[in-house]
Amino acid sequence: MKIGLALGGGGARGIAHIGALRVLESAQVPIDLIVGTSAGALIGSMYAAGKSLDDIEAVVRGLRLQDWMARDRTGMGMFSTDGFRRIIDSAIGTGKRIEELPGSFAAVAVDMEAQTEMVFDSGCVSDAVCASAAFPGIFAPVKIGEHLFIDGGTLNPVPFDVARQRGADVVIAIDLGAEEPLFTAGNLYSRRDAWFFQLILTVDQLKISRVAARAIGIMTRQLRAQKMKQSPPDLIVCPNVQNVGLMDFDLVDVCLDAGAQAARDAMPQIEKIIAPSLWRRGQRAWRKTAMSFRARSLRSV
Repeated sequence: MKIGLALGGGGARGIAHIGALRVLESAQVPIDLIVGTSAGALIGSMYAAGKSLDDIEAVVRGLRLQDWMARDRTGMGMFSTDGFRRIIDSAIGTGKRIEELPGSFAAVAVDMEAQTEMVFDSGCVSDAVCASAAFPGIFAPVKIGEHLFIDGGTLNPVPFDVARQRGADVVIAIDLGAEEPLFTAGNLYSRRDAWFFQLILTVDQLKISRVAARAIGIMTRQLRAQKMKQSPPDLIVCPNVQNVGLMDFDLVDVCLDAGAQAARDAMPQIEKIIAPSLWRRGQRAWRKTAMSFRARSLRSV
C-alpha cells in the first residue's frame, strides 16, 4: 500500500512541515509520495529530492526575508517568485526535473486563464514550485509555456485529494489552517527587517495584500469542505500556527515546534492507520525472502 503526504500552503507557516516531517521520519513512517501546494510544494520538493530535514532547515534559517522576495517587473504582483526559484535551484540543482527526483512528488497550481487546477508531476521542479506559490496580489503569476499559473491554494489549499488520485491508499494531510491568513503576525514596521518593506511597499499596498489574502481564505474554505466530502484524507494534522503570518519567515522555531508537536499528538492515530499497511508490507517482504530461500535450497539439491 502507498502512503501519501499532502502538504498545505500558508506562506511562512510552511516551515511547520519540516517539524512534522521530522517526527514522521523518526517514527519511521514510510512516505511513498508527496503532493504539495504553495509552501507545501517548496518543502515537499526539497524532501522528495533527497535533502535531509536538517539541510532543509538550514536552508530556511540561512535566508533573509529579502531572499524570499524578488521585485516583480511584470506589473502583476508586488513580488516575483524568482526568490523561490533561486532557493530551489540552489538546494537541489538548477533545472532539476520532477521525474528525476528520488521521491515521488507533485505540486498543485492553478491555470489562471483556464481557471482549472494543474498538477505538475513532471517538468522543471522550480517552475512547478514557483507556479504553486504565486499567491495572487503578492506574487505575480508564473508563465510556463503559453499559460499563466497562480497559487494552487486558490483551488486546493491542502491537496489530499490529489494524493489519493495519484494512488495513495493512506493519505495524511498537514493543514496549516490558512483560511484567513495574516500578512504578518505583528507590527510590520517594528520588525528587524522593516527597512526592506519600507523600501518597496506603501501602507496602502500592505492593506491591499491583507484584503486579498483574507478574501482568498474565505473563498477556499468552501472548496476545502467540498473536497473533504468527495475524497477525505485518512488523517489531518493541524499545527498551531495561527499567530504566524504569511511573511513571518523569521519565526522558524515557532513553526518547527508547532509542526513537531502536532505530528507527535497525531502519532497514535497515524500508527493505527498505517499498521495494517506496514503489516502487509512485512508479509510481502517475508514471502519474498522465503521464496528466495526455497529457490536457493532447491538449487543446492
